[in-house]
Amino acid sequence: MCTIHPKCGACLYSTATYNNIWKTKINTAIKNLKPFVSNNVPIIMHPKDVLHYRKKILLHVKSAIIPPKIGLIQKSDIVNIDLCPLQPEAINKKIDIIKYSLPQYDKFPLQYISFNNETVILVLKDHHSHLARYLDTTKAIFSNVDFPYLYLHLNPSTGNKIFLKSYIYPVYGDLFLKDADGYWYHPLVFQQQIHSLHIESLQIAIDFLKGIDNFLDLYCGIGIASSIAIKYFKNIYGIEHLAISIECAKKNANKARFFVGQVDNRMRTLVKKEPDFFENYVMYTNPPRSGMGKQCIKEILKSPPSKIAYLSCNTKSLKNDLMLFNENYNINAIHFFDFFPYTNHIETLVLMSKECR
Repeated sequence: MCTIHPKCGACLYSTATYNNIWKTKINTAIKNLKPFVSNNVPIIMHPKDVLHYRKKILLHVKSAIIPPKIGLIQKSDIVNIDLCPLQPEAINKKIDIIKYSLPQYDKFPLQYISFNNETVILVLKDHHSHLARYLDTTKAIFSNVDFPYLYLHLNPSTGNKIFLKSYIYPVYGDLFLKDADGYWYHPLVFQQQIHSLHIESLQIAIDFLKGIDNFLDLYCGIGIASSIAIKYFKNIYGIEHLAISIECAKKNANKARFFVGQVDNRMRTLVKKEPDFFENYVMYTNPPRSGMGKQCIKEILKSPPSKIAYLSCNTKSLKNDLMLFNENYNINAIHFFDFFPYTNHIETLVLMSKECR
């Protein structure tokens, strides 16, 4: 059992069995996606009953008290996270070490801790002009601790916006690292938490899309989809708005071409510059929770792909986007993946092909 439920509220681990949680998620997703779920559309389930998978997490810190509180915000207070069943044991241990190693708040105004795989970012509420002092202090605090990838981020107004742009200062470790599966990443970028399930979803998508030369990877992140697509496609273009993610993508899929910018703007310019590519191509898209949106889909439909594989983390925004694709595309299959077991979140992969008229 979880020692902090129900105060935390971040998961459903202590409220029901895995099968019941999964069943509820599926029912909610299918309800949200009506009328696109029908007897004519194959529905494939991909459950994953696993714990200790959340390798990326942002925690609040109340360091003005001793010992400090480190955890998640609930009802305007911080709930201490101790031995979370969804986090890796290594992260649980690091939280405990940090909690009992911190000096007084006026010497080290820690506000947030960001974990990503093996990396730890300490977010301090102060101006970056004081960096040198905090680097020395951090090294002194953790001199006897095995934190091989430790970073600082200074933001005098952190809280309104946690990070100022995408910079961090290494205390120990490089800015670009390889994860356990061999992919390059940066401590600030997003990665799916269960790698094996993510790769399974990508392989299903690419097997559906393959057969022509041109592959478009929208919201490409660190380029994992493109790295797999290299085996099946001659020309690969990826678009992503975060520059640090693109830097990782270039390392992970060096035979692909990547472009930084808002997807709809980049689509508009690329279609003009690369008309041959967009005459016959397929598209993989994995947008944020807000979905692709009208403007982006409008640009895509000006030069529509023959097939689309759409991976979504929000069935409500997915439904809105499918309404925009509906007149031009048929849904071939819908896959549901449990990328975040024991939570309300579900990942949906929709495979679509262009209607022949």
